[in-house]
Amino acid sequence: MAGGWKRRVALIGGLALAACSGADYTRDGATDDQRRQDEALCRAQIRDLVAKERGIVADREATVGATDQRLGRTQLPGQMAARDDSNRSGRLMSSCMSQRGWTTKKTPGITF
Repeated sequence: MAGGWKRRVALIGGLALAACSGADYTRDGATDDQRRQDEALCRAQIRDLVAKERGIVADREATVGATDQRLGRTQLPGQMAARDDSNRSGRLMSSCMSQRGWTTKKTPGITF
């Protein structure tokens, strides 16, 4: 089971980074290359942060994980962590890009 948490951390990290690519950003006078470079910098910062936090959680799970397994909660903590990482990564990406002067493009919505 020792390798199981590593697979979960990798999966969670991948899902979190996928959440980073959801928005399309714009900035007056900026090129696509500048946007891609800023997105890459933001993704790297988020990846490092999420990996550090997942490592802390993995250490905790290694310590108290037997309790979760004994109580039948083997999948729920991982699922909750993946959802939290995904939501948080999207917010972190928006914040990071905003700090670099980018805004999200407005997409036309359905109006009634």
